[in-house]
Amino acid sequence: MENPFKEIGHPPMEAPKEMKKIVMENVNSFKLFIEMMSFFSLDYASAVEAFFKRKNKNF
Repeated sequence: MENPFKEIGHPPMEAPKEMKKIVMENVNSFKLFIEMMSFFSLDYASAVEAFFKRKNKNF
């Protein structure tokens, strides 16, 4: 019995331009979403570490 998955992608075929456009728009939207979330979220570990470092320098 032959493995049918070996036939997938052979020969390589070009994806339709409409599909490429949709995928790239989704990727760009996701990148924008991640960048926007980084503006509104905190890295709590580094914030706590910075707080205690400043506090220790004052004593």
